[in-house]
Amino acid sequence: MNHGQLFRDACDGASIAEVAKVLDDPKQADILDPADRVMLDYAEKITYTPHDMGKTDIERLRRVGFSEENIVDIIAAAVYRNFANSINYAFGHVEQNPEGPEELNAAIQRLKKKIRG
Repeated sequence: MNHGQLFRDACDGASIAEVAKVLDDPKQADILDPADRVMLDYAEKITYTPHDMGKTDIERLRRVGFSEENIVDIIAAAVYRNFANSINYAFGHVEQNPEGPEELNAAIQRLKKKIRG
């Protein structure tokens, strides 16, 4: 599945550069609205510091307009991807050279370096 293309389609045909900017710095990406940013903040927090999650995190999602169903979807999508990625890493099934535009692959590599420190 080409998530980048799906994302570009959902953003009215955003350019590769605009999608790459989301990976580089979601808070500065023009194609994201405030609700998108809150959702990404939530997904990042549940991924890296799930022990710090609290009621205020859910409230932030509600305040930007997400319904209860949306919130369940956001949580399920984030934790499922974390779970699936962990399984893939455990079995060594991690694609090292994903296909796609070079500009987007470069942004993915920068993100990986940022995550790994």
